[in-house]
Amino acid sequence: MRTVVKKISMLFLVATFLLIGGFATATQSFAADAIIPYSVIGTNEYNLPVNFDEPINLLLSYNLWQNTTDSWGPDGDDTSILLSVNKFARLFTIEGIDNWGFLWEAVLGYGGIGTESGDNLNGMIDPQVGFVAWTKPIPTWTACFEYWMYLPFGSNELTDNALSHAVTWMNNHQLFDGKVVVDWDLGYKIRGDQRKGGDRNELGNSLFTNWVVTYKHNPWINPSIHVDYETGEAGKSKDTGDTIASYDRLQVGIGNSMKITDRLLFDFWYSRGIAGRNTARSNAVYTRFIWSF
Repeated sequence: MRTVVKKISMLFLVATFLLIGGFATATQSFAADAIIPYSVIGTNEYNLPVNFDEPINLLLSYNLWQNTTDSWGPDGDDTSILLSVNKFARLFTIEGIDNWGFLWEAVLGYGGIGTESGDNLNGMIDPQVGFVAWTKPIPTWTACFEYWMYLPFGSNELTDNALSHAVTWMNNHQLFDGKVVVDWDLGYKIRGDQRKGGDRNELGNSLFTNWVVTYKHNPWINPSIHVDYETGEAGKSKDTGDTIASYDRLQVGIGNSMKITDRLLFDFWYSRGIAGRNTARSNAVYTRFIWSF
């Protein structure tokens, strides 16, 4: 029976890699109005080990479907959006640096947008790479530091056409003997100048934070609450000098985390925008798979 469950789980994992995902409509640019940075994190996202003997490989799939029918600010087209962001991560230690772990990661993803006018955009999103270092100041707290780079090499319809960077402080807390888990981060995204469709734009940077609070009941029932917030600076057209509006957005969600096998974890949750300015209102279903090998 255990073998059958593993095979079924792997089929779900592969199907999700290929079929599921989501983005929001574009105002400042495709990437600027995509999901809130790091809003894809799930339960125990930042609970990483230290002082392990052999490198650990992880395959992660973050997926989202979003139906957008209203906005915080001027109305835009209704959209139905898919996104699948798939990440390979390798965890390792460095001899002589005790109580620290390190991780290198690379991301490839697919996005698709369908509008009410019948237009469809789809293709590869901008690839991403990152590096993480972490430690455990106390056994119940993991503190991580990440540098992330967004490379402007996606499909013409979906690329941001700008080299961007993010620096993020990430944390995991195991409370009440591990029955309550809190994952949270605070990050700053630095966005490069954009050249797209003959236009040149100076894109605004953004500050973001994400929180996931989970009550661990058993391997299959672990309810979670998600809170995501981002505030983006104004940008401007380098050709005309026109201002590209700043924006804010806050969303909350509820979901569940499941341990399918010792090597396969699955999360799902629904998030809804509750406040914002100059951006689409989120209305999205997220999924996350983590497979260790």
